[in-house]
Amino acid sequence: MSRIDFLICGNIRLTKQFRFKEIKIPSLNGYDLPGWLVLAKENKDHDPKKGKGVVILVHGGGVDRRELTRYLPFYLELGYDTISFDLSCHGESPCLVPGLSFGNIETRDVLSVYLYVKKIYKNIFMFGSSVGGSSILIALPFLNDVKGVVVENPMISFDRIILDSPESNKLPNKMITSLIELVKIRGKFDSMWSPKNSLHLVSDSPIFMIHSKNDKVVSYKHSESLLFENRGSIENLYGAIPYMGQWHHFREKIRFWHRAFCRREGDGNSVEVRLVQGSHSN
Repeated sequence: MSRIDFLICGNIRLTKQFRFKEIKIPSLNGYDLPGWLVLAKENKDHDPKKGKGVVILVHGGGVDRRELTRYLPFYLELGYDTISFDLSCHGESPCLVPGLSFGNIETRDVLSVYLYVKKIYKNIFMFGSSVGGSSILIALPFLNDVKGVVVENPMISFDRIILDSPESNKLPNKMITSLIELVKIRGKFDSMWSPKNSLHLVSDSPIFMIHSKNDKVVSYKHSESLLFENRGSIENLYGAIPYMGQWHHFREKIRFWHRAFCRREGDGNSVEVRLVQGSHSN
């Protein structure tokens, strides 16, 4: 892929694929987050009468909002507006503390977008990938008006990512511990904010987890562990731990999931809770 192709890929400013609005979202981190608001009713390929709510798209680490542009047609076809934005230190967002904080600073960004959106929409859903998905899970106890979330490849915690890496098997425990602490000091964050700790405080938010068995950064066992540890306390938690494949294999499952919980008023018991062997790619 050439540099020009890379810059254009997912950039709806350049592709002109959708009608959209540039937005600035005030962040709890002290600056504005740039984003794109795409309205279902303003895109000619979609029913102008549709307007079911909004899906907030949260990208993973090391990329930016362009990464999730590929999901816009799916959610617009369902009748949802979409908001995609750049997390701190990604894309066009400011970067006061360089580096990835594995959900600490990013969680405050997610909360900021939620506060921005809840003034406008009644039906709010979130989709997040990797660090984006993990940040949604960390923030979930505070997202009272969110009808449901879809997360792919989330982590248990930052510490577990390091401990589970193949390289850690070759190092003494003291060296691994020192490495973890060094990264946290450099990035000015702690690891107490984590999906593992937050999900214990969630009881009724519908969650759909997707995780590739071929993920080389965050093992699918992270999602598997989060699913099994919290099934007794979270009423509507279910997920798919799939093999490598394509996103379209899960479209119908997510389509059904959105329809079920868009109508949800305190219950969603029709959704089956089970592990599904399928296909998905990072």
